[in-house]
Amino acid sequence: MDLFLFMLVAITSGRVVEATTMELTKLLLQDLFQNYSKDIRPVKDQSTAISVNIDVDVVSINDFDEVSGTISMVTILYISWRDESLVWNSTSYGNTTSVTFPQNKIWLPKMFLCNPADKFQPITNKHFIVSVTSDGHVSWAPGALLTATCTPDVFKYPFDQQTCSLQLNPWGYSSQQVKLNIPSSTMLFNYFSVNSEWDVLASYTSRWTQSFDMAIYYITIKRRHLNFLVSVVIPVIMLALVNPFVFILPFNSGERASYSITVLLAFTVYMTVVSDRMPASSQPMSYISYYLLSLVGISVIIVTMNIFQMRTYTKHDDDEPVPEWLKKLYLFSKNKLRGKNVNVSVKPVGTEINSNGPDNKDLNFSKMNNDFFQTSILSVSQVDEKPPADNEPTDFHHQSEKVTWHMVAKVVDKLYFVLFLVITVVATVSYFIIAH
Repeated sequence: MDLFLFMLVAITSGRVVEATTMELTKLLLQDLFQNYSKDIRPVKDQSTAISVNIDVDVVSINDFDEVSGTISMVTILYISWRDESLVWNSTSYGNTTSVTFPQNKIWLPKMFLCNPADKFQPITNKHFIVSVTSDGHVSWAPGALLTATCTPDVFKYPFDQQTCSLQLNPWGYSSQQVKLNIPSSTMLFNYFSVNSEWDVLASYTSRWTQSFDMAIYYITIKRRHLNFLVSVVIPVIMLALVNPFVFILPFNSGERASYSITVLLAFTVYMTVVSDRMPASSQPMSYISYYLLSLVGISVIIVTMNIFQMRTYTKHDDDEPVPEWLKKLYLFSKNKLRGKNVNVSVKPVGTEINSNGPDNKDLNFSKMNNDFFQTSILSVSQVDEKPPADNEPTDFHHQSEKVTWHMVAKVVDKLYFVLFLVITVVATVSYFIIAH
């Protein structure tokens, strides 16, 4: 009995294979297209909508252009629907369950990219084929290089990520004629090849339905920022950090002006490089543009302060003496930098220095040592030989140290160096915190 069943299955299978011939396939196609019209929607009840399933498979991301605001992707569209005019009994044609033929023989729900960057045309050409099963299920997989518009968000450039969309619609058909369905909740990446500039973070789909249906596919990409960091951001940071060192450069070297101006010109060059890669849009502006602008502003201030410093260095005390308030400020800052609290005054002639006695009212030597006295007290004012009367106010003219314009300029140089270095570091750290 088992042998009989085996032989029966083998004979039947042999007949099936033998029956599926070219002549039967030709006859099948002839019968299918005998009364077929590709200009009419393939539903028997023309008042009902034909349901079309569509998925998008991303093969590669060719380019994302921030300046023009476009994204270019190679995609495959998996489109399927049921054609009620292409149904046959497979046993009548040698058990043929599916056939393939050129796409121009049947009705197609031609898809249009509704946000194109160049031409508005259907996503198809004459070289693709369709596959049809015996129950009328049609599978169509056209491929295309899609270039869509995408508004760039470069506020965090080069640490930015972009979300772009592909908006597909069977142009000319209303939602009562063609209904779009999206089987997958995300875009497909079955044959995806990695891009050297962009990483794919996520994707999702949505369907827009009003007077017509539209399938929208969103893709979020993130920039690989290492190249831009090495070629632009790190050199800019280096220039910004060496910019305050112009105040450490000796005045006699004669290179202070050229040093600061060269750094300023370098910043303008890098601003040109960044602006060429940025979109001509003010909403939003890239934070790196604000960062470069702040560095250029700091550099302009440094150039200006350096010019005033050079003028201060060349002043002569005989022509323009140092003002008293500037002398006091200089001595105060110098003593503070040394970590000492010094109040220097001169004892009148005929009095004794007694730190414990009551006559110490006019002389206050607070924590003064011999080293500081020898190095700080350079000249002492002359005091009238006649001691003042008891009821006469005492006026002592003294000078703890001879202060020159050159000395003032040296202290101001140190102050500027620390100040602009701190400002530069704070601006740089703020940029990385906000952008990253």
